[in-house]
Amino acid sequence: SFSSQKVRLVIAEKGLVCEERDVSLPQSEHKEPWFMRLNLGEEVPVIIHRDNIISDYDQIIDYVERTFTGEHVVALMPEVGSLQHARVLQYRELLDALPMDAYTHGCILHPELTTDSMIPKYATAEIRRHLANATTDLMKLDHEEEPQLSEPYLSKQKKLMAKILEHDDVSYLKKILGELAMVLDQIEAELEKRKLENEGGCQPWGRWGLQPTQPTLSLPSFSLFFPQKSQRTSQVVKRMGYGVRLRFKS
Repeated sequence: SFSSQKVRLVIAEKGLVCEERDVSLPQSEHKEPWFMRLNLGEEVPVIIHRDNIISDYDQIIDYVERTFTGEHVVALMPEVGSLQHARVLQYRELLDALPMDAYTHGCILHPELTTDSMIPKYATAEIRRHLANATTDLMKLDHEEEPQLSEPYLSKQKKLMAKILEHDDVSYLKKILGELAMVLDQIEAELEKRKLENEGGCQPWGRWGLQPTQPTLSLPSFSLFFPQKSQRTSQVVKRMGYGVRLRFKS
């Protein structure tokens, strides 16, 4: 998922050490009782650190940045209250507001909308099969060995099915992909501006344009789905990531 990749990039750039456990979405491991006890929303990533279990992407990013600090730990956000912080936060919010679910579902359902995409071919067949068997799969919940998980799971699946059907609209997908292209153009223009300022000896925003920040770490995630829209992502170290549960080493 986009979120898993962004969290992995943040952890890598901060130089943190953690144990990882891959959660296979095609094999439906996110529906297993052990994972649903961690996150009833069945979404990845989930991090476990000491007594904390965090499954919301924004909260994970903020927690990692707030918790892991020090002389030898890279800060991905400028000091709070600074112009740099406000500007970087603006671009993080701009990227986080993009409809990632729609990109994911839509481009898996309609790979013809992407160019040289890294989406595996089996993903399209799997999500189509899931849609076709949705009613049967939901009926099986009555026989689950974990009845306390059935109600939230059923609610989640109904919402997911409705969302995927909405994202199966090619006209809608073309519209949001056009909007994505404009956002990426805006980000690329900002990165180019920072690059020129840095080359001229002016470095008003510290890491923004020099080293990865929270918003720039979102960009490589797009390259899996939209390599033709990510020309500027070469400025950020590319590390692949998948659905994952992370446990930090204290």
